[in-house]
Formats: sequence, structure tokens, C-alpha cells
Amino acid sequence: MKIYICVLISKKNIKFLNYFLNSLKRIIIPKNYKLKIIFILEPRMIDSKNLIKKRIKNFKYLFLINSKKENIPNSRNIFLKYLKKKNFTFAGFLDDDCIIDCKWLLNMIKFMRLNNCDIAGGPQKHQLNKIRFKDFYDVLEPKRFHGETVSWVATNNCFFSKKILKTNVIFDEDLSNYGGSDQLFFNNFFRKKYSLKWNNLSYVTELSQMERENKFWFLKRNLRYGYSGNIMDQKIYGNISIIIILSKIFYLSLIAFLLLFLPTKKNFLKSIFFFCRVLGRLGGLFNYKPKKYI
Repeated sequence: MKIYICVLISKKNIKFLNYFLNSLKRIIIPKNYKLKIIFILEPRMIDSKNLIKKRIKNFKYLFLINSKKENIPNSRNIFLKYLKKKNFTFAGFLDDDCIIDCKWLLNMIKFMRLNNCDIAGGPQKHQLNKIRFKDFYDVLEPKRFHGETVSWVATNNCFFSKKILKTNVIFDEDLSNYGGSDQLFFNNFFRKKYSLKWNNLSYVTELSQMERENKFWFLKRNLRYGYSGNIMDQKIYGNISIIIILSKIFYLSLIAFLLLFLPTKKNFLKSIFFFCRVLGRLGGLFNYKPKKYI
């Protein structure tokens, strides 16, 4: 049985590539399964082939080139197009700035079999230089329980069956500069009644990035979440999207306000983050656009 995993090799994460590859080669591959990694490269990342060839010896891999510079949704679509021509059991996505738990694949296969689901997502833990930012990440990441049904998963850690390729759903390139294309992609399957589940046992650890350990990075991130949320709602709900967007602005504002009456550090952070998302959504209604992907 064949498994294909897609990894996008990006310029901004090249400093992490050694760590990622070292963790990748330690993955336990169950008997009767054959693993193949599909590395998607931008033209300027061709030189990374040499490092990958030196590190990866225990399974097959293939390089595909994305000619559209820094277009993440397009890179993912290249992988989907590749899969259309293959006979496989499972496939998935991983990020190149993470360390992968050695039992990641083993646990994903077990989880898919036990839960009979079409798509599974797992947590991304965070390696920190400054421990005070742990609360920031705890608040930023959605809280999910093992085995829980979810409406979307992220491509930093996901696994799926070949069943999803029966549809023509692809990653939306309109979100290439703002993020959220993975959320929209998997939400499409949720609305089509596919089974999406959360697997806490298959986790990855994002390597520490000093530029993110900054309060303003988290504020900008939540502003961007608000803006991209508008775009996703417009694509999902069409003509009634303005009603959905305004209702979400009201809901986020209300929750942010109520959290101020429950004075803990995490509740204060949640309130600030929700207010930033409100500002991002309001700004989007008046043609505000984030200057870059954060």
C-alpha cells in the first residue's frame, strides 16, 4: 500500500531543512506500506536537492518544480494533480519547518483505520526560545480533543484517503498572499459531508523562530486571520456572505468584551486576539489588505 506525503521546500525555512530531514528519516514505516515524499521546490530552491539526496536513504522521494514563486496554494495543487495519476491508500501534507515525531505515520494510519475517517489532522507544538510566549501560542492554536470531529485541518500536519480526489476541490490561489487556503480547502470537504477527525497522537513540533516571539507578530497574525476570514466567508456563502461576516464581527466583539470580565492572562490574550480579528474583518470591508503573509 502506497503513501505519498507532500512537503513544500521554501526559501524562508531553508535554515530548518537539516532538522526536518533528520526527523523525516526517523519515521517508522509500518510493514506492507511504501512511503514516498514529494518535495515541491521553487526554481530558486533547486540546490536543496543535494542536501535532501544526502539525508534521505530509507524511502523514495521525488522533486516537482513550482514555477510560480512563493505561491503556496499552487504548490499544493501540483501535488493534488500528481496524485490524480497515482494509485495510493493515503496521502498528506507536512511543513518544512517542523520536527516530525517518529511515530507520526504509524499513529496516523492506526487513527484512520480505527475512526474510518477521510481526513485527519494533528497538533503542531511549538519550540520556544522565550517561555513567556507559550501562553500566546496556547491561545492562538485551536483547542481540539482526540477523536473530535472538526470542520478543517491545517496542511502543517494532515493525512487523508484517496477518496477526497473524487471531487474537484483544489486550493484557492486567491488566498496565496493572505493564508487560509488550507482551511478553506478542507472546509469544503466538511460541507460535503466527508469525515474529518482530530488525532492528538500524531504531532509535529515547529522549530523556534525568533521573529515570531514578538507581541506584535501575534497581533498582526490575528489581523490577518480576520482579513482572510472575510475572503473565505465570501467564497463559502456567496450573496449572503456580508450577513455572515457582520454576524461574526458581532460575535467576536461580544466574546472579546466578555472575556475582560474573567481576568486571567490567557483570557486577556484571547480578548486582544479576538479584537484584532474584528479589526481585520472590519478593515477588509473597507479594502484594507495585509502588506504580506504573516
